Amino acid sequence: MIKENDFVMINFVGRIASTGQIFDLTDKKTAEKENINGDYNFSPVLVIPGGNYVLKVISDSVIGKNPGDKYEITVQPKDGFGEFDKKLIKTYGIAVFRSNNINPSVGDMVLLDDKMATVLAINSGRVLVSYNHPLAGKELKYEIEIVSIIEDEKEKYSAIFEHYIGKKPESVDIDNETAKIHTKEDVKPYLKDSIAMDIEKYINKKIKTEIIKD
Repeated sequence: MIKENDFVMINFVGRIASTGQIFDLTDKKTAEKENINGDYNFSPVLVIPGGNYVLKVISDSVIGKNPGDKYEITVQPKDGFGEFDKKLIKTYGIAVFRSNNINPSVGDMVLLDDKMATVLAINSGRVLVSYNHPLAGKELKYEIEIVSIIEDEKEKYSAIFEHYIGKKPESVDIDNETAKIHTKEDVKPYLKDSIAMDIEKYINKKIKTEIIKD
């Protein structure tokens, strides 16, 4: 039975409750069945109950479950991506976009004033955008499958690394004082810090983490 701070691998399908539209998923069979295309990671993702790797409501939902369990949860906006704030809707002249080599279309995500915005409408040389998260104000449904609980210590290190980098490390070597994570990827310093902090928080408070590019 899953408890707080366990390392849990899950598959999920996230849908907008009102339409059934899929906005994120890890299950390749579902993607193929529903003709979903996009840059999705078709593999289980790490959840640490009590952590912040996924929405808190998803993290909380796995507690007390067991590998093989399948279930659905409904997520209200306040527990998902927030309520829709009309104050975050702005209007810009089309020239602002053209000066940044952007040809906007409705639904596009664009970078304005160092913030991401969604294009809502284009009319008479004016562009209406929203700085809300695209899923703000929407009730969501998640179909969740508990795949496994990670027990092996090296696999835990690997899972944290993959969460941040998107790929598994080449190898993990552990002694009493140091965990050496070997990778072929260029890992930015702030990601190294995040990986090390999570390893200290969730696995071993006393160990030093080294990320080594081979």
